[in-house]
Amino acid sequence: MEPFKQDESFLARWIAGELTGEELENFRKSEDYALYNKINEASQSLRVPEFNKAQVFDKIQENTLKVNHKPKVKRLVPAWVYAAAAILVLAFGVFYFTLRESQYTTGYSEQLAVVLPDESKVQLNANSELHFKSFNWENNRVLELSGEAFFDVEKGQKFRVETALGFVEVLGTEFNVVARDGYFEVQCREGKVQVTTMSDKEKTILVPGKAVRIVNNKLETWTFKTSEPSWITGESSFYDTPMKQVILALENQYQITIDASQVDINKRYTGGFTHKDINLALRTVLIPMDFTYTFNADKRVIVLKSSN
Repeated sequence: MEPFKQDESFLARWIAGELTGEELENFRKSEDYALYNKINEASQSLRVPEFNKAQVFDKIQENTLKVNHKPKVKRLVPAWVYAAAAILVLAFGVFYFTLRESQYTTGYSEQLAVVLPDESKVQLNANSELHFKSFNWENNRVLELSGEAFFDVEKGQKFRVETALGFVEVLGTEFNVVARDGYFEVQCREGKVQVTTMSDKEKTILVPGKAVRIVNNKLETWTFKTSEPSWITGESSFYDTPMKQVILALENQYQITIDASQVDINKRYTGGFTHKDINLALRTVLIPMDFTYTFNADKRVIVLKSSN
């Protein structure tokens, strides 16, 4: 076969494993295969350095000044080898950055199951975002969470979930995390977790059935039953939770806007609501709290008032 003249994407397709069986067989029989394979293997050990625009600009200026003073040299390696190496490095660079960053998001009333590189599992609740670096995951198991998620962590090296108000560290366990609008909550359902607050770095160890949260910069703890979170099976549940967070949960599940400016959103609620019937959900939450409401179905806006 002619050396890679079939099409311009030949090397990229080879790296991606997209060659046909016939193309791959002919390539392996070619005289150039050994050289390209060595370049390929060497490229996999490359590490992309931090990009500094100022340094790069200074380097370009320096090289520009020197360009007319370079002595003539004889090439010992054909130009096409450098071109091939550049293509391989570029291709691996693209793959490197593509695989390095992973981000998952959910919208209103959506849930998403995510399997991490170590086979740990994450279930994202509605209007949540999970972000982590999959590159070198074995040595850096760190995730950033905004919203709510349930984690089923495989045993192994330290696993860490970071939020705006605190972070959770575990070695192999099941736990639920809520991080929304100045609120932070962790429930341990299996194993053991360590919760650290961002404000004062206070550490709390949780065992199954224990929970902790931050409300108005204050740390609260309580106990609960260790079954899986009810929101996974279609019902949100709360224990002595500020109404502000319950309202957010209603908005996220039903894609509605709730005007709570006329009620006390710091009142605490214990109970739950279904994800399948908005009218039933509203009655279940609002009637026990002595709230009345009007519902504009067209605009999906609910206005709350106190019945007292």
